[in-house]
Amino acid sequence: MKTQNTTTIDRQEFFKLVGISVGAVILQHCLSGCSKNDTQDPKPALPINTTVNLNTPGFTNLRAKGGVVYDKGIIIARTQQDTFLAVSQACTHQGTTINFDSNTNTFVCPNHGSVFSGLGAVQKGPAVQPLTRYQTSFDATTGDLRIFS
Repeated sequence: MKTQNTTTIDRQEFFKLVGISVGAVILQHCLSGCSKNDTQDPKPALPINTTVNLNTPGFTNLRAKGGVVYDKGIIIARTQQDTFLAVSQACTHQGTTINFDSNTNTFVCPNHGSVFSGLGAVQKGPAVQPLTRYQTSFDATTGDLRIFS
């Protein structure tokens, strides 16, 4: 009859190895999440020359100052100064959907904290590429907002 050789480790050694393994996995995930390989500006699906109407469901948020609408890859915002901003909605760092801060007229990435000006320029990284900026033209009589490059 053969005897089976087994190797055992004590509890302290076991937890040490588990801790190192878990730490390595977490470190690898963190390092890959903050890589220098910034994505190129994702191109929105919305045509570059389009018109939306603020009286249409889905765009009524833009009737108020500070209002924001996400539409087909573009974030459209109405500032407190009653102007309109339109930029690509995906952060150029890792593609996270950005938010509009109506107090500062900036776009902020909730993922890693990148901040972009109202014109899409990077104000704070880790993003290094600007957002695509679109021109806007508003007809208050009809409620039509034209977005174009």
